[in-house]
Amino acid sequence: MPVDDNRATHRILIVDDIEDNCVLIEDHLRRKLKCEFRKASSGKEALKILDNWRPDCILMDIMMPEMDGIEATKRIKMIPVCHDIPVLMVTAKQEMKSFEDAFDAGAVDYIYKPIDRTTLVARVKSALRSKEDIDRIKELNQELFQKKEELSNFSHTVSHDLKSPIVGAASLYDLFLYRIKNEYPQIVEDESIKDILERIPQTFHKMLDFINTQLDYAEAGQVIGELESVSMEKLIRTVIVNFEYAEREGMVSFGKLPEMPEARCDPIRMLKVWQNLIANSIKYRGSRNPVQIEFGGDESAGTVKYWIRDNGPGIIQKFQDKVFETNARLNYDVEGYGFGLATVKKIVEAHGGKIWIDAEITDGACFVCELPQESVNIE
Repeated sequence: MPVDDNRATHRILIVDDIEDNCVLIEDHLRRKLKCEFRKASSGKEALKILDNWRPDCILMDIMMPEMDGIEATKRIKMIPVCHDIPVLMVTAKQEMKSFEDAFDAGAVDYIYKPIDRTTLVARVKSALRSKEDIDRIKELNQELFQKKEELSNFSHTVSHDLKSPIVGAASLYDLFLYRIKNEYPQIVEDESIKDILERIPQTFHKMLDFINTQLDYAEAGQVIGELESVSMEKLIRTVIVNFEYAEREGMVSFGKLPEMPEARCDPIRMLKVWQNLIANSIKYRGSRNPVQIEFGGDESAGTVKYWIRDNGPGIIQKFQDKVFETNARLNYDVEGYGFGLATVKKIVEAHGGKIWIDAEITDGACFVCELPQESVNIE
């Protein structure tokens, strides 16, 4: 049967120490598939070929001198650019142990010798389709990542560029109000006009607050400074000072800070995490005056964990994942833009960590933040 020349050309590497086996496999596949073939007589030779040539599928004999097919497969899967290449084991051995070792090494399928052409073609086609699907998913992920980066950069640029004219307009308004008070005091004395004049700067402040919130979110997953070993206890204590006004007003009461393990992090970004988490507890305290806030932390193999717990109304379990989404506002009676916890999540994930709400805590809300003890890679 002639090969359809319109089909895409696939690259196939055949690894077998017996030349006749390589020729037979190539002949069977060439009749049904449009392929470019390369052959290796050992696992070592196959690894050398992979230095500068990437196949879409590898047919690997198990029994070979020097390096058998299972060891060669293990080494292939350790090469990042070769990790997704499907490896099919070709063997005359039918002991179950060989198959277990082959699959543990990273093989995806097997073919018995003597080779049946129909089985060979069917399983190679299946492996090639899987490889195409994986490649397409990787392309889509890359496209999505690029789009996400573009949107984040756009949001950052727009927010940054909006600040200057708003600050300028606010300054002009201050000058305008100064002139009015000095040159036309009777206007300011009019109660209805006075109310309007007082509302204008409040609007400017809200606009700037919103823009700053947008900037925080846009930068949260990108701008990570040099990581250093940070005392989380001291960092939280520094943030608590910013909420002295809330303590004076009876809105919040902080528990005694316990000893906490140090973390490898960007202290400026992590300060923003605690700032937003504390502000969230105070903002959504409901009728609790003051709301009680406690902190804790411990460490285990490879990670450090911290938590902040309050005795407020808590968060219904079905909404606990949604609170980390952008524009997530479960209570519209409280002012906000819905970016605070989304920003926290981006910062934590940029450090290689994760954050969640402890679903077992029902008398209030408990946010748990887990960070790796080792430094993350910054690109």
